[in-house]
Amino acid sequence: MSLPSMISAKALGAMPQFTLDQIGEKALTRALGKAGLPDTFIDTRDGYIPKHALAVFIGEVGRELGESNIGLIWAPALTVADYGAWGGYVLGAPTLGAALIRAQSVMPYHSTDDKTSFRIHDDLVGYAYQFGLKGHAAYPDIAFSALGAVLSIFSHFLGKAWRPHRIYCDLPCSKRHDDVEATFGCPVLWNKDRLEIWFERSALAVVSPCHSKRKTTLEDIRRERALGPPADLPEIVSRVLQLQMAAGRIDLDAVAHSLNIGPRSLQRRLQSEGVSFRALANRTKTARAIELLNEGSLSVQEIATDLGYENSQNFSRAFRRSTGMPPSAYASR
Repeated sequence: MSLPSMISAKALGAMPQFTLDQIGEKALTRALGKAGLPDTFIDTRDGYIPKHALAVFIGEVGRELGESNIGLIWAPALTVADYGAWGGYVLGAPTLGAALIRAQSVMPYHSTDDKTSFRIHDDLVGYAYQFGLKGHAAYPDIAFSALGAVLSIFSHFLGKAWRPHRIYCDLPCSKRHDDVEATFGCPVLWNKDRLEIWFERSALAVVSPCHSKRKTTLEDIRRERALGPPADLPEIVSRVLQLQMAAGRIDLDAVAHSLNIGPRSLQRRLQSEGVSFRALANRTKTARAIELLNEGSLSVQEIATDLGYENSQNFSRAFRRSTGMPPSAYASR
């Protein structure tokens, strides 16, 4: 059985700020909550999140706005420059062709199963983006968002006025096809087998107009995303639990919903890998408790509250079971 797809939280890009500006903090917090994402993503986007959570967030923002094509609206504002070191490395390439190759080579740092590919036909080049969660109901908005982000690479090298030769879209023809073509500035061909940007082959050799004093390297990406995408189901669940810790509450149903897996199915799959959900939850809470105790500025009661325990006694018992000592002894040590 395949693992749930994960993606860098930086893929949210300008989406949270756009939502905040358009419909306010309460609506943004609701959309993040429905997706199982903490409201810290309003200001920061660290780590990896389930792709299903990203899709749910996009769909919820559309509902909050009453807009059926939210991806089309914010596509022009999306840019890989918001992707941290990953975007800096791609946009720091000497030519457009090198940038697209870089995006292809470092994609595993961005997503567990997204892919890009080239194909050449005469004087035109097709650059395709394959999103690993194509079957989700929010995929049309994801597709438009992905086009906006990928096109930001082209705009960086070719200028804001540049437009593609054409775009292939792996969706049925939209009722707003005129708006889609106006947004991307070129003909859009529907019902294709891929999401693909076609452009003149000569553009590959265009040199970057920007000469940043600080160059971003592959090692910068590795440092920024040191843990990398989770490699197995227990690690995926642990990452989602860490997100829940930031929101102040661990819940099996919410974790399962975030991964688009039934709660019982999730428990069975974890058990088949030799670990229980409860054990992962306790491990996550203990790790967070140790971090807070190491800070030295919070009392045991405050940490217990932060971790969602009913009282400090329950927290102390759980901590002792995990570490062999009470939290007060760990703190004094």
